[in-house]
Parts: sequence; C-alpha cells; structure tokens
Amino acid sequence: MSYENPENIIRSWNIQSNFATGPVTADQLVPPQYGRIRTPFLHTWREEQCNSTLDWGSSNFSIYLPESLRVLNAVYLRIQLPALASTTYRAYPGLYAIKNIRIMSAGQEVYTCDFFQHMVDHLQQMKTEEARAFAKAYLGYESPLTLTARDIMLPIMIPNSPFIMRNGADRRGHGVFPCYLGQNRLEIQLTLNAAKYMGVDASVVPTTISTKCSLMYQEVKMTQADTLGFSDHRGKYSLINRRFTELTSGWQHYETADAVATWNINQPQGCVMEVQILAVANNADESRHSYTYIQPTSFKVTADAIVQKDLANTQKVSAELWQNGFVDNEDFPNPGRLCFAAHCANNSHVYTGGYNQQLASTIEYAFTFGVECRYKLVAVQIQRCKIDAVGRITASLD
Repeated sequence: MSYENPENIIRSWNIQSNFATGPVTADQLVPPQYGRIRTPFLHTWREEQCNSTLDWGSSNFSIYLPESLRVLNAVYLRIQLPALASTTYRAYPGLYAIKNIRIMSAGQEVYTCDFFQHMVDHLQQMKTEEARAFAKAYLGYESPLTLTARDIMLPIMIPNSPFIMRNGADRRGHGVFPCYLGQNRLEIQLTLNAAKYMGVDASVVPTTISTKCSLMYQEVKMTQADTLGFSDHRGKYSLINRRFTELTSGWQHYETADAVATWNINQPQGCVMEVQILAVANNADESRHSYTYIQPTSFKVTADAIVQKDLANTQKVSAELWQNGFVDNEDFPNPGRLCFAAHCANNSHVYTGGYNQQLASTIEYAFTFGVECRYKLVAVQIQRCKIDAVGRITASLD
C-alpha cells in the first residue's frame, strides 16, 4: 500500500505569508451558492408577412413595430431564398441580402447600420465552429456550396441587439427593448441589395423574393406585473452601443503596392474606440467584394502633424490585433485596426477608453498595402440610445 505524508509542505505555508496578503477571492472547499435570475421569462415567436413590394433592390422599405408588442428581445427579417438555376450561392449568402438598416423615431433617423460591416465584425470574434453553426441557423451557410433553396433569418439591429456589439458569444446584448412608446412607434427602414450579390456568379441571380419575406419578432413573455414593468421605460431607458461611421466616401482605389496613401478628415464627432481599414481585392463591382479582408503593411494616425499611433510594419499591425483581443477564425480574417481603447475586442459592456478627436483640427491616416486593392476607413464609436418621456428614441455620440 502506498502512502503520502505532505506534512512538510503544509508546515511550509507558514513561511510563505508574504505572498498571502491579498483578499480572499475563492473558497474551493465549499459548493458554489445556487442562485437565480431576477425575473423568470420565456421567448416566443410572432411572424408577420411583409408587403409584396419588398424585393431585391428595395430602398427604405418601412416597417413599424406592431402596437400590440410589449417587450421585445429581437427582430429578424426572414427571407425564403429560391433555388438558383445554376452555379451556387455564396458560403454566407445572408450577409449580402440587406444593404443597410435605418432606425427611425418620430420621423427622425436615430442611427443607420451597414448590415454587412456589423455582421462580419460580429462573426470575426467567434470561433470557426461557432460562426458556421450560427450562420447555418441564420445566414444560409452550407458546405460544400449548393444552389438549393433555403431560409435565412437576418438580425435587425434595434438598440438592444447583441449584433451591434462585438462579443460573438455574448447573447445577452443589452437586455430587452420596451415597445410601448406612446404615439412614437419605432420605425425600421430596410434597403436590400440587388439580387446579383447573392451567388458566386453575378450573372446568375435568384428570382424575386416578393411575398417571400416576413418579420420575425422574438417576444419576451413574463407575468402580467413584470410585463407592465418592462414594457414602458419612457424617460428611463438608456444604454450604450456602437455606431460605425465611414470616414471615406465609398470604396477607394489603392493602385500601387507599397505606396503610402493618406486620407485627411475633419474629426468625427464623439468617442472613437478604433478605426478599421476594410480592404478587399481590387474589383470595381461591389457585389463581388467579400469578407476576406486584406491587412495593411503599415497604418498610422497623425493629429495636427503629431503622430499619435504608428503601426510601421506588418509585425506591429498583427501585434495591435493580438494585444487588443482580435483573433482570426478560418472564415473571417480581421481587417487592419488602430485601437484607441484598451483590449478593444472585449469592451461591449465596459468603457475602456477611446479617442475624442475634437481636440485636433486635422486628422490624417496613412497606410500601405502589399497589393493593389480597394479600401474604406471606418470609425467604430460608442453612442448612447435613450427613450425620452414622450417615447422618442434618440442616439447621441456625446
């Protein structure tokens, strides 16, 4: 029979006291306390058919939240994609259906989301298996590629949506959205891309999706008292989410490899957490652009002729991503990023810094690529969304 006597180790703890001065953070000898959530609830689905005028290329198609909704978790646009005549759909066809989403209140724009940019940024932080499982359920992902019919369910970025934020595994988002807004019902305006965006061959397009679109509302069901408490937050509702602000005016052509390109701007208003440089293979047809971003070989920002950050080579560009928590998965490589917040990838629910560029009169971005490409500069900012006392929704960058 073997026997151990660790008495000598145990007695040595008395002479390690200099390292045992911190607060007690864990007790490994007792079971964890069994807790509870504050408010029990269930998710249920409600589906409403969209007007038949919603089709490929539709612009600012307007949808109002139904008045009977009280507490909302999420909204999705469901599209029943028809089979293609030949070739195949793209690997993630759902990324290409919606061009942008405008959130409106009392006839005024609250904010606009570029659907592709937000969703790709969200998917980049997932592990490869997570991204593919999510896309299979929501974005029509299939491997190998096929031409078969399928349903896609595309998230609409209402203020509490987790898809506005960065953390792929974070399904909490920002709690629920209180739907009772008095006379100021929330309006969603959708602009869809042309049908040629959907397939691997732009000349082979899916047929009409008129009558094949519907809105999926994921409601939150609770006790009557809790529903009353969560449905009306006029004058109280306030949260922080993200806004993507394009600094360039559309896609720009980077012509000569390794040549320094610059972009000068008047500073964007508000707090900038990071600036992304989204670069794709050189193609004048935007429907052929993909999420396989090309990273710059250098990336620098200068304020009033003073260099603020300088990623002078590919090693520094890669280190900036790693140090701030941006890790590629197999399908969604990260773009180049200049980060102004600490650990920028994981700050969905905590302020970790930023750059308010109002302190400078001129901001210049300088960068190089190893190949000819097309690029955009996009500032990722934080914004505060509020519901005022009469039910108007506003979003402020201050």
